[in-house]
Amino acid sequence: MTIRQMALAAAAVLVAAPLAAQNDINTVCGGVPAQAQDECAIVAQAVDAAQPQLGILMAGGNPILGTASTGGVRLGLIPRVSVTGRVNVVGARLPDIRELDGGQADEFTLPAPAIGANVSLGLTQGFNVAPLIGGFGAIDLLGSVSVLPLELVGDDFGENAFSWGAGARVGLIRESFVTPGVSVSLMYRDLGEVSFGQVCEGTEVSVGGNVSTCAADGDFGEIDFGLSNWSARAAVSKRLLGLGLTAGVGYDKFETDASFAFRAPAVAGTESIYRFRDVAVDNDRWSAFLDGSFTVLVASLVGEVGWMQGADPIGGFPSTSDFDPGEGTWFGSVGFRLSL
Repeated sequence: MTIRQMALAAAAVLVAAPLAAQNDINTVCGGVPAQAQDECAIVAQAVDAAQPQLGILMAGGNPILGTASTGGVRLGLIPRVSVTGRVNVVGARLPDIRELDGGQADEFTLPAPAIGANVSLGLTQGFNVAPLIGGFGAIDLLGSVSVLPLELVGDDFGENAFSWGAGARVGLIRESFVTPGVSVSLMYRDLGEVSFGQVCEGTEVSVGGNVSTCAADGDFGEIDFGLSNWSARAAVSKRLLGLGLTAGVGYDKFETDASFAFRAPAVAGTESIYRFRDVAVDNDRWSAFLDGSFTVLVASLVGEVGWMQGADPIGGFPSTSDFDPGEGTWFGSVGFRLSL
């Protein structure tokens, strides 16, 4: 490579870097006019806050409600199977992008539900590390499906969204009369498109770039995104006389290419609509959860409560807003499990 070619390549990198940075949720509003940056940051913050809350809604805490013990296999041949039907609920909190109050967005809260099922399939039995201490290295395959019934939540949301997931759980100790069950798990999940708000209920007319006008009514902002989630869990469980407790911690990584739009006054005094597409949104969160269960033979009724940490606001988000991104999020589940 000649010196001239090396210089051209270096220049291309320097030019591409700021262009890529403009598609990050923390910096995307830097390209809008100064008089519209607060409005842009409010809607961008709604995207950044909604992503992990919807992620924990589909993931929940424990991947298999009510137990941390691997199932293993029976007779060395027949795998143990566990099937759980569950309803997850998240106390979702967002800046209210439907309208502004004195130039600021109020906090919008609602209990967001998800209905789904989980399955675990024993793959290996593991081995004993000491007398009465077994199951080390046992592997269960995990799967999940769920639906977010957004059409039941309100007219401001789009169509129902579906998710699927797959992963594995590795046993450290299998639960027995004298020992608790201890395991770690990793799952990947994917959630379809979720939308909230509609800035233009009529026809938009482009005025150049990502700016348009709309003569019809609409919300102040709108957001639209799907997400992928890597979900790691470590849990311990113990059951006595049919009553069981499971406690655990989780770490989640959420990734999204989002779209959002907002209304803002232009310099001439007329409203303009700014649209952004393929904006990268990356979040990671720690969480903790506690399950309580009651088991009769192969059937278990389980309830779960959990908490996920908050995060710092994105750059430019007004500090006077009622919405505080640093507050954590409560989530919970109820479910019915059959273990065969």
